[in-house]
Amino acid sequence: MAPTPFEPSQMLRQQLIAQGHAGLAAGHMRFADNAKADPLAAGAEVRRQFASYYGDLLSAMANNPLNARQVGGGTAKGFRYENWLFESHPGWEVNATLFLPADLPPPYLPVVMSVGHSGKQFSAYQLPCQYFARAGFAAIVFDPPGVAGEKQPGNDHFNDGVRCYLTGDTSCRYFIGDTLRSMDFLASRPDIDTSHGFALTGVSGGGHSSLYAALLDDRATLIAPSCCLIDQGKFVLDLCYSSCPETLMPNRLRDGLDDDILLCAVAPRPVLLMAGSTDEVYQIEDSRKIAAAARTHYTTAGHANRFKFLEDTGGHDYSLNQAREFVQFVRRQWKLSSTTPLPATQANDFNLLEPAQLACQPQAAANMLTLTRVRAAAIAPDRKPPTIAELQSFLAISDQLAAPTFTTRTPSVQAWFHNWTECTVATETGIMVPLSVADPGPDHPALWHFDDAGRQRLVTRGGLLSLAIGQADRASIKAALYSADLRGWGETAMAAHPYESVSWGAPDRFAAYVGAAIGDSPAAMRLRDAWQLVRTFPLRKHTVLSATGAAGPIALHLAALLPGQFAAVVLRDVPASYAALLATDEFNWPHDIIFPGVLTHYDLPELAQAAGCPVYWLNPLDGARQPVTATMLNGRTEVDDATHGALLQKLLYN
Repeated sequence: MAPTPFEPSQMLRQQLIAQGHAGLAAGHMRFADNAKADPLAAGAEVRRQFASYYGDLLSAMANNPLNARQVGGGTAKGFRYENWLFESHPGWEVNATLFLPADLPPPYLPVVMSVGHSGKQFSAYQLPCQYFARAGFAAIVFDPPGVAGEKQPGNDHFNDGVRCYLTGDTSCRYFIGDTLRSMDFLASRPDIDTSHGFALTGVSGGGHSSLYAALLDDRATLIAPSCCLIDQGKFVLDLCYSSCPETLMPNRLRDGLDDDILLCAVAPRPVLLMAGSTDEVYQIEDSRKIAAAARTHYTTAGHANRFKFLEDTGGHDYSLNQAREFVQFVRRQWKLSSTTPLPATQANDFNLLEPAQLACQPQAAANMLTLTRVRAAAIAPDRKPPTIAELQSFLAISDQLAAPTFTTRTPSVQAWFHNWTECTVATETGIMVPLSVADPGPDHPALWHFDDAGRQRLVTRGGLLSLAIGQADRASIKAALYSADLRGWGETAMAAHPYESVSWGAPDRFAAYVGAAIGDSPAAMRLRDAWQLVRTFPLRKHTVLSATGAAGPIALHLAALLPGQFAAVVLRDVPASYAALLATDEFNWPHDIIFPGVLTHYDLPELAQAAGCPVYWLNPLDGARQPVTATMLNGRTEVDDATHGALLQKLLYN
């Protein structure tokens, strides 16, 4: 295949895609090799790796009381229902509705139906649960964090989900926690028979939850995910589908855990994979390939009869036909001798309950955001200024990186008192960093500048950087300027992909989520760019480092990696701290500003302490991108360009 031509607006995306494919290819090869030796042992290894993404989730839930209480219920045609609240995380209430047979005596076999990016009040969840109850099962359903259900404040699975990365967590812990906790709740009831284990099912994101929960908990003895499994390489990487943080756990793509591998890892437990032939999201061709891989794996493991693929008519939905197939599959796999006749699947024989009938009104005080704040606060006392070695280890950055190469893009132009040159530095294979250099001579001080809005933003039209270096002022002292567009910024900003035209899609979100999943965040990549630039243009004896916006954390990291080598660092309109990104309900920063796991090591103030030079914070901002309160940073308030420029001049020439 011919190499893809270099295109600045696709450069970062191409690198993310390439690294993702490399991880997936290695993962498939590793799993295939392991499965040849022992199919079930290969699956056990995948489950161990997958569990590592969830940290202390299982132990934390085991130590948290259920605090279950019934808050409503009623009867309807062919079933009765109960509304319950119980906790999965401290203070976090699961708003569950339990569908039960109308006339059959207990005990009942348990079904857990997780909801996707929707609400339990809709037909794809209510109607299957009604069907299960009519067939003699107890089926529990509950809203996921955010989206269309009752658990919305603090649970935006994009803005609040991506902030979970700060503490080294995956937001998926809050989706899966409710599925696991529903099993705990059902197991606590005397009318539920758990001797066969639990059957887990769901559509779309609910199907993901069913699969992920089974990988974490062996009590899930049968799963039936519907309309949810894909080829990550095609769907997430090649198509750049606007995915979510909860399905892209940190390091998942690096470790090569594609959906087909995760499904195979459930073996030897029974799996019914369901898909819609006209699914507009998860295309049927991909579902067929995953089904074929799972069938081969189950056959090799000696359990061919425990896997089935249902290609349903219809689209992205959990139909009554799927519900019927699920009941039949459970009866067959659990060897049930039930005499309860299977209900009919005519839609007109089922009636949706009103949303008010299912409402549980869970408390909103505990949510994805508040629990992340709690986790950040718990590890805050352990944070300290990092050493160079600690930073290099965490960020995988050192002089061992391949040497950068420098290319001049334009001839040098003498403009007043500076020689201006446009150039690029190849910091890594396929990565070209545009750089503007204005040099009055080698004996002058230098100003380095990074800006997420582009290297020329504060230069053109007499911008404050031009004034600071004495661009057109005969009487002023002169300084050199090095202003770069680190990858994905300025000239190399990512162009939007068609799948990012939806309200929840954006290039920075793709970059953040995929970057976390490949174990190489865009923030870390940009820091490598800055490091390589310094290797290309060694710092002068007196050099000031300047940064604005989302570039501020990059500058602080660079200064901490090179302690004492900058005369000062000047930050404007940058985050006051990573903790400040969690302090506000609103989150208005690009999602790719985040270093996954950073708060388990240090925060920005600790980096400033490690810089070995004065650090000036001009108008530090919170998570909503608003000025922080005066008490947060010693009363520093908003500044204008004149104040900013005057400070730079003072630091450069005094």
